[in-house]
Amino acid sequence: MADIVLTKNQLEQINEDMNVHEKMLSDEETNALAQKVNKAINLPLIGEEKEFIVFVKVIKWIDQKLYGLLPNEYYRLVKDSTNGISKEEAAVIEERITPLINKAVNIPVLTENQEAKLIGLVLGLIINAMVKGFKLEELAVQ
Repeated sequence: MADIVLTKNQLEQINEDMNVHEKMLSDEETNALAQKVNKAINLPLIGEEKEFIVFVKVIKWIDQKLYGLLPNEYYRLVKDSTNGISKEEAAVIEERITPLINKAVNIPVLTENQEAKLIGLVLGLIINAMVKGFKLEELAVQ
């Protein structure tokens, strides 16, 4: 097998991916996810508007953690899953990454069960958007 040598442009792109960007999801995608989460989960003690803001913040937090954990070659599939992963591969990624995200993202006002439900829902939507043929905005909350 021949040695693979990256071009200058490829190396620059890797540096940008690793050192400049911190997230993958656009504000519109984050908002769409927050809408789905808001329909599925109710947070105690705060009104709907503040609850929605909390969901947006948590989704952005999860997005930043995922950006640091998943190589962009996988995470970019959220934007275009034409050559996406299989449902089985998505399940494996979700199983492996959920404990890492749950450890990194702690929401003190939620119980561990509520936090796990919220993180699981967000991760499920994001990771399933990587499945070949799916789109983030088309995924329904189950």
